[in-house]
Amino acid sequence: MPKCIVCNPVVIQQRRVMRTDAFPSRIILVRHGRSSFNDQGRYQGSSDEAILTPKGVTTAQQVGAYLRSMTIDAVYTSPLLRAKQTTGEILKAIADKRPKPITVSRYLREIDLSVWEGLTYDYVRQYHRETYNCWQQQPHEFKLPADDSYHFPVKDLYQRAQKFWAHSLHHHTGKTVLIVSHGGTNHALISTAFGLSPEHHHSLQQSNCGISILEFSGQGVQLTQLNQTTAIKETLPKLKAGKEGLRLLLLPEDSLTDKACQQIAHRLATIKLDFCLSNTTGKYWLPMLLQHHSQTAQFIDDRDDFLQDWQQILADALEPEQKLITGIAIAPTNRIQTLLIQTLGGRSYEGAKLSLTPGHLSVIHYPKNHRPIVQAINI
Repeated sequence: MPKCIVCNPVVIQQRRVMRTDAFPSRIILVRHGRSSFNDQGRYQGSSDEAILTPKGVTTAQQVGAYLRSMTIDAVYTSPLLRAKQTTGEILKAIADKRPKPITVSRYLREIDLSVWEGLTYDYVRQYHRETYNCWQQQPHEFKLPADDSYHFPVKDLYQRAQKFWAHSLHHHTGKTVLIVSHGGTNHALISTAFGLSPEHHHSLQQSNCGISILEFSGQGVQLTQLNQTTAIKETLPKLKAGKEGLRLLLLPEDSLTDKACQQIAHRLATIKLDFCLSNTTGKYWLPMLLQHHSQTAQFIDDRDDFLQDWQQILADALEPEQKLITGIAIAPTNRIQTLLIQTLGGRSYEGAKLSLTPGHLSVIHYPKNHRPIVQAINI
């Protein structure tokens, strides 16, 4: 059975274009800032009534300040107001006086949720329960009324994302492109770039003003960052699927330096760590990492594949009264890549498509009664 809906000619086109240039094309994906509908807990979809809140404006400016050190060659934005407002605030904060081509692309609209648009999340969960459960558990089969028939919002979204890559990517070989759109759209762009099925649509997170980066080259595509929110002063991305379950922070042990340990320990000082997993004992950097967490339970397992078993053991060990436990796992890079790509819906041998940076964290959330969600990579 095919793994995805990606059109082979598009993939071939990407490879043909990239082989002529020694430098990869860098794609920076940003979700729009917090909107009025976000504050009200309403489904937005392709509707265009929502506007940025003051917080949404501020975080867009913070993203612009963060991107100031990069050379942006072109900008694409969704036609919806909240995305265009975010684009404007980012570019003002970048303060680059050189003119940039800004393209408004209809392919970057958010998912079309038809009759749900404007309804609150609570209302949909209560009065559209069966359809809502399908949206959560089988997004590739999720359908909503459209005119006199039905449409499949997630499948339609992925087809639009693939059309965007086909129409736009080849114009920017070896360049850096900023794309500002929506949570669902960015998810579909990342998934179609990797050939992931719409079945796994809820397997990764895109926070308001979260930053993700893809690099296309003759060797294929790599994800070098996912949902980075440190630029907007969030140490870890906020939990989207409820503050419950297991949150696992993943740290590659390869090339872990004293400086990196100190930086990570400082960043995690305000995070409650319930446990630490590793497959090495006596490592001098372990006390350094946990210097602010003297009460953290430590588990040592000398098996190379301990990560695959421990996350399930810990998830099963959660007591009913425990809402959320957070831990850090220190493991070889390739083991973390495997766990991340499988969580995203890919195959274990595709882990190298995720480029992990030494000294950076990745995060997986295992909510209760929900599929695991990759919250961030390389933050």
